[in-house]
Amino acid sequence: MLKPITLLALAMTLATQAAPLPAQATIVYQARLGGLPVGEAIQRWSIRAGHYQLSTELKPILGPRIRYQSSGSLTEQGLRPQEYAEYRGSNSQPKTRARFDWNKLEVSYGRSEAQQTGKLAPGAQDLNALPFQLSWLAGKPVPSMQIMTGRKLRQDKFAEGPQSKLTLMGKSQPARVWIAPEGEESTEVWLAPALGNLPVKIIRHDDKGELQLVAKNIEYQLDP
Repeated sequence: MLKPITLLALAMTLATQAAPLPAQATIVYQARLGGLPVGEAIQRWSIRAGHYQLSTELKPILGPRIRYQSSGSLTEQGLRPQEYAEYRGSNSQPKTRARFDWNKLEVSYGRSEAQQTGKLAPGAQDLNALPFQLSWLAGKPVPSMQIMTGRKLRQDKFAEGPQSKLTLMGKSQPARVWIAPEGEESTEVWLAPALGNLPVKIIRHDDKGELQLVAKNIEYQLDP
């Protein structure tokens, strides 16, 4: 089982790591759609040998499970995505997939039978791993970022919202909030500095409504 770390250990590790991200983390969220509980989500993050893996699985009360899988490398600029895929139900083939070619600054994306190609901007992220790039940035200014959703490329311009609090495992935790409010689609990410700066709340709004993931349990460790 992963164990909570002390603030002193956290500070010492952040001083020596290029990217202040836990080596492992498991976050269990309550999923809400339109404010109503609709199931839960489990997010599993890991770093090994300079490469990261992130899986986010939505387990709705009704309907098929949805899993988002991200992988890439860690650089001096944070996360550099290599592949991003969305799976539905028990299908072993992704519904949509994106592959990033940083040498050509291109990304191929969409359904497997109808792949498109787009131009990559430096610092581009996939939607699933975006909260961890915001976590890596920590106190640095958050720029406008190109985001790959699996179906399209979009540009998100983030602004810092007022500091908030979230009750997690019976304790109130301060959270730093980042919001991308422009356009028809918006993203809001709450990061908890006292808990590895991990995302404890994620809100995504699009034409299908508003999905909220609110953490109810979090475990992590800094060292492998």
